[in-house]
Amino acid sequence: MPAGDSWLFEMKYDGYRAQAAIAGDQVRLYSRGGHDWTRQFGFVAPALATITKGTALIDGEICAIDQHGRSNFSLLKTSLDGRSPIVFFAFDLLEQNGEDVARLPQAERKARLEALLTDLPADSPVIYSQHVAGNGQQVFDAMKAGGFEGVIAKAPAARYYGGDRSTAWLKIKAVQRQEFVVIGWRPPEYGVDNVRGLFLATYEDGQLVFRGAVGTGFTDKMRREVHEVLQLILADGPLDVKGMPRAEARACRWVEPRLLAEVEYTEVTPDGLIRHPSFKGLREDKPARDVHLEVQDA
Repeated sequence: MPAGDSWLFEMKYDGYRAQAAIAGDQVRLYSRGGHDWTRQFGFVAPALATITKGTALIDGEICAIDQHGRSNFSLLKTSLDGRSPIVFFAFDLLEQNGEDVARLPQAERKARLEALLTDLPADSPVIYSQHVAGNGQQVFDAMKAGGFEGVIAKAPAARYYGGDRSTAWLKIKAVQRQEFVVIGWRPPEYGVDNVRGLFLATYEDGQLVFRGAVGTGFTDKMRREVHEVLQLILADGPLDVKGMPRAEARACRWVEPRLLAEVEYTEVTPDGLIRHPSFKGLREDKPARDVHLEVQDA
């Protein structure tokens, strides 16, 4: 946990990372991989279209909010029908009226973003991500006690860096949870069109590395839906996966390494496998090659 009063601490959200590109009343939403998400999450666009007559590029996270006021990744896909509110938490400003704001210090970018969003109504689906300067341990303890994901610690003088591996933004998690690359599935013992479990990996130095398998956390409906998605990306043959036991490889029905699974787990073993994993859902907001085993920054 970074010490001192200089670091900024924000809530860690549980949703889809996205960027909002604004040009007056024209708004487009993009995933980290550059996919256009305006159609899927266009209901936040009208609010974004009111914040400036010029241009802006805002980094943030699209989240579904549960009955306890917490962002909940598992609800996100099922919330498109309006059963749970969906919001866009805005936490960084990268461009404004043609100026490259990403090169400015974090604290200045946050101040500009707050000023840009200041006139939004209280019920807007676009929400400025508040932060606390210093007192990181107290902020983390409060988030953990409230059942939240954890915090992100941000160095106030740092410029913006894309991706997840910058030392300017540190994830301090209340639970161990991240996305993994799905490399295949374990079929059921009987001829049912679903999955018994998913085989998981991460990319390390361009090589797929085996991280284990997840078989819990699925509903019956999830097992069927995941099976349907996997049929669309069947691999021509076995993948080259470092550290995968032969027995697991023989049992695996291989798929192209494009799909991501969000998984919660208790710890990583000394040989790099995750323990007691639980499936939370599939992800679409990040390229598979950007998925690495995350190390707790606390």
